[in-house]
Amino acid sequence: MKPWLLPLLRCPSCAGESPLTLESPEHHDGEVTSGRLVCAAGHAFPVVDAIPDFVGGEGRAAGASVVYDTLWDAHARQRYEGRAAEYAEKFQAFAGLPGPLETWFKGRTVLDAGCGEGRFTWLAAALGAARVVAVDYSREALQRAMAAASGAPACAFVRADILNLPLRRVFDYAFSLGVLHHTPDSARGFRSVVGCLKPRGHVTLFVYRPWSLPWVVWPLRRLTRRMDPARVLRLCDALGFGYDAARPATVPLGRLLRKLGRLDVLGVGRITFEGLTTPYLREHSLAEVLDWFSDAGVELVSSTPMVSASGRLPDV
Repeated sequence: MKPWLLPLLRCPSCAGESPLTLESPEHHDGEVTSGRLVCAAGHAFPVVDAIPDFVGGEGRAAGASVVYDTLWDAHARQRYEGRAAEYAEKFQAFAGLPGPLETWFKGRTVLDAGCGEGRFTWLAAALGAARVVAVDYSREALQRAMAAASGAPACAFVRADILNLPLRRVFDYAFSLGVLHHTPDSARGFRSVVGCLKPRGHVTLFVYRPWSLPWVVWPLRRLTRRMDPARVLRLCDALGFGYDAARPATVPLGRLLRKLGRLDVLGVGRITFEGLTTPYLREHSLAEVLDWFSDAGVELVSSTPMVSASGRLPDV
């Protein structure tokens, strides 16, 4: 945990911006590698392997974490160096921000709400963000994102529930790309992200649009959601629906179906482990998203049919 992260944190179990103090810290190479974050009311949260953990390992959290940890472990490890232009183009496809993308990050305090492996966390730092806080539910994702950031002093990582972010209203820019549709309440998740922004802060989100997911996923999920995630992953790999090209399919059904293109009317060739196993999976219309913006008092800057949108909070 970067020392500069502590003033940005709040207790998620208390109302308001209840500050946290660090107890029994251990340090290595300028990072807090272990310790406890404690609020005045006595709520305590561990720092594990340099990552503050506001999720824990019990109940629903443990079950959901297994799914996401398995998902990210199935991906081939990424290298981001030298790919800033590629990722900037992908980011702008969602954000549609006016002017050079660097101007939206340089010197800013940025939140990546649902960082996954951290490609856009890395991009924000590469484009000159002063501080980037990357949040995810999955330990595996955070560990990969940390490794990809290669110890960048501008990046800090937090394990937390996006519906109850342990962060104060200190961010100039927040983005959440491909995450809110995997939460119990997408609109509430959006309000949680917006709640971390300063006045005049900007936000970008992307969610699945209606009919964008394979039709066949919905009936299949009734079966696969009851199965052990590791078993579902083995089936996906065996049939060629896996994420890692280095794991050759035993029966390359996925590759065959993808060649059918639009003839694959059920979308079987686009099945993924994510679609079959994530606890929550929804699609949202652009009209829904624009309602979220309006309800949260966010002024729309741009939107796309895919569905993504960017906006700005008012001055006060």
